[in-house]
Amino acid sequence: MKAVILAAGEGTRMRPITYTTPKPLIPILGKPILQYDLDILKEFVDEIIVVVGHLKEKIMEYFGRFYQGVKLTYIVQNKICGTADALLQVDGSITGRFILLMGDSIYDKKDLEACLMRAPSILAVEVDEPQKFGIFRLNGDRIIGLVEKPKEYISNLANAALYVLDREIFEEIKKLKPSPRGEYELPDAITALAVRCHIRCVRSTGYWIPVGYPDDIRKAEEIMAQNRGRSE
Repeated sequence: MKAVILAAGEGTRMRPITYTTPKPLIPILGKPILQYDLDILKEFVDEIIVVVGHLKEKIMEYFGRFYQGVKLTYIVQNKICGTADALLQVDGSITGRFILLMGDSIYDKKDLEACLMRAPSILAVEVDEPQKFGIFRLNGDRIIGLVEKPKEYISNLANAALYVLDREIFEEIKKLKPSPRGEYELPDAITALAVRCHIRCVRSTGYWIPVGYPDDIRKAEEIMAQNRGRSE
């Protein structure tokens, strides 16, 4: 099996840090965010494809072509125009089921294992402020929709952006039109795919740590200090 990590974004909300450091290389307890992802993936895959863009050379130089025996392949997203477009860059490299996650988040290994056991699947996390997240519509455990930052209450299950998917997702991405902000959005492709495929919602029993703002660094370090050893 292969894994894909999206790590191309400019990290505008993390400036000025990301003027010189790509967000996936921001250290959490002295270890880059991206390395936490590699550590939970390494025993489940034989290749990890990292989609890079902003300051891509720094990521490629830091990790090289192998990580603890697992092949690393880098594919460049030349124009940053959405997560769906970033994933589309690997279309020619994926032949079957694959793992997808974000290079600016830290995930719990046991949540990855749960998603693999129930694939195709997406990880969901219970949140206190669902209006700030992409929120799942469900029928039982089946995902029937994904609404970004809903104004009305749907549920409190947020998309943690850890996916185990099949190649059908690329068909849906190719049908997308740009969103109002001019990007090709992966949640739109997921919603379309969910109409014809049974994608399971897997509820997190561990931690999910998105690192989007400078204040998140301290929060991430506190959580990881409490969970040392769980990311490997």
